[in-house]
Amino acid sequence: MYTPKINRLTDMGEIIAFIDRFSFGILLSKDNGRIIGTHIPIISNKEPNNLKLYAHIALANEQWREIEGQEVLIIFTEPHGYISTKNYNKAETVPTWNYMAVHIYGNVHILHEKESILEVMERTVIKYEHDYLEKWNKLSNDFKNRMLKGIVTFRVDITDIEGKAKLSQNKTEEEKENIISSLKGSGISTDSLLAEYMEHFNTTGDDLK
Repeated sequence: MYTPKINRLTDMGEIIAFIDRFSFGILLSKDNGRIIGTHIPIISNKEPNNLKLYAHIALANEQWREIEGQEVLIIFTEPHGYISTKNYNKAETVPTWNYMAVHIYGNVHILHEKESILEVMERTVIKYEHDYLEKWNKLSNDFKNRMLKGIVTFRVDITDIEGKAKLSQNKTEEEKENIISSLKGSGISTDSLLAEYMEHFNTTGDDLK
């Protein structure tokens, strides 16, 4: 991912928080030379020094047949938004697009042990709907076994991480304040999130390293 130095996001704590918050990622892999993708919820072990990702896809999804041992790319992105020139002080300017993104590369390992698969499913339940856990635990083994037969669960051992926070770091403080105010007032939820991240990082660049 092309990332100017001022936009690099390298703090593992920030990266883990981001992919945990925006965990609906895109799994990209190659199949006979063609790039294919699947949109899936992804969880992590949240360990900065040994980060691993876990997910599952439908058995009917042919992508899983080619990803065992393959290095894949998983993209996490959101929020993003249009930045108008009305926020700038200079006359000769052009609009742009601000966004946050994390690209994670890693090798896929299909999980075959039932206990490991159930652990991933339970952790997924806990992340997205903790209140459902009680019902999940009461499901019959027969039902769970039938459910497991319809999915493929896997782990991604990470080989590289690229984080990007394009948040108008190259603008003046006044222009940044204008952008934040404009984003907050747009009525678009993702714009509000962008403003939140601009304030969080202070858009100086130094806080992103």
